[in-house]
Amino acid sequence: MTHPLVRQPGPIPLWLWNGSEPGVTSAFQPIVDLRDGEVIGHEVLSRGQGTLESPNELFLHARVSGYTWELERACWTSALRRIATLPEDQRRAPFFFNVSPDVLSDPRFGDGSTLALLERHGLGPRHLVLELTEKAVIEDGALLQRLTRECAEQGFGLALDDFGAGHSGLVTLVHCVPRFIKLDQALVRDIHLHDYRQHLVKSLVAFSSSVDAILIAEGVETWEEMMVLLRLGIRHAQGYLLARPAPVPGRPTEAFESRRREAMRALLLSEPADDSTVGGLVIRRATVDAAAPSEVVSNLFRDAPQVDHVVVLDGARPKALVTRRSLASGNGQREVPLVVEDQMAVTALVGLAMARAPEAVYDPVVVIDAQGEFLGTVTMKQLLLRASEFVERHSAK
Repeated sequence: MTHPLVRQPGPIPLWLWNGSEPGVTSAFQPIVDLRDGEVIGHEVLSRGQGTLESPNELFLHARVSGYTWELERACWTSALRRIATLPEDQRRAPFFFNVSPDVLSDPRFGDGSTLALLERHGLGPRHLVLELTEKAVIEDGALLQRLTRECAEQGFGLALDDFGAGHSGLVTLVHCVPRFIKLDQALVRDIHLHDYRQHLVKSLVAFSSSVDAILIAEGVETWEEMMVLLRLGIRHAQGYLLARPAPVPGRPTEAFESRRREAMRALLLSEPADDSTVGGLVIRRATVDAAAPSEVVSNLFRDAPQVDHVVVLDGARPKALVTRRSLASGNGQREVPLVVEDQMAVTALVGLAMARAPEAVYDPVVVIDAQGEFLGTVTMKQLLLRASEFVERHSAK
């Protein structure tokens, strides 16, 4: 278990407190339900002064100096003062507060002072979700279970932050049973280029649904990432693409909202009625523009060993397919890859794919939507496994 460093006696420095005024400021970033555009909560972010403006620098300096607890209280006080001034309708969505294991395991957190601080600002535990970071965990599972149970009994919501970034996320997940699971931005960043990450996220979507937890993608910055996350089943997100942190809780821009509506409309129209259609298997793969020099593809394969194939796009439409195997053998691009719409039945596609020429029979299948725009690809292994599952399921009925 980690413990906060004990500070030496003496006055609290001005970078923490100036009399009764906290030396930090608060910013708020919305967490959005991508289905309807509604804000389901706001993450509270803290900023220091001068060279300590960065949260990482601020909290590291506090820990080294022995002021972890004092900094936490300064952050909470700054944020709660701001929240208390908001109209009632803006206070309904919960506010997500990062809580380090040092603070959660500190006896002062559970001695009633935290509840008193909330009450002093007209707030209660129901207004807050405590985010436990996976980057620094309580190693004592029994202690973590007790502490998080006590927090839940008091009315606090629980979230597991930075999931996928640390070494013991699954253990923490089991012990704290969070209502929210926040995917670390390292999993989200450029996910449209990494099929392995896409498979992982898709499995986490299924897991979170089965345990009734809300999965949130953090650090979404591009529409390429957003569109892949949507197709994988992610329904909640935060990041610069949606809205940057601001001094008061806000909403995504109208420009984002307009494009979100278009994306959801396209997704819902192409969403398969059941998992027997190709659309349910699609994984977004690496792409290059048709005008790019040929060495761009070679460099991509060289720099990204996990990439097995690349789709060449003319605008948003697929033009050619390059596999690692075909490039190595000198065959290069397949100018006319097998292209199908996402509504095609898996069993029908298996027969179509197996009827290809011998040199192309194991190539991935390129999948498009009804407008002919590229969605992703499906491998033969995916097709055969799903076809087998489908046949077994129906033969058992």
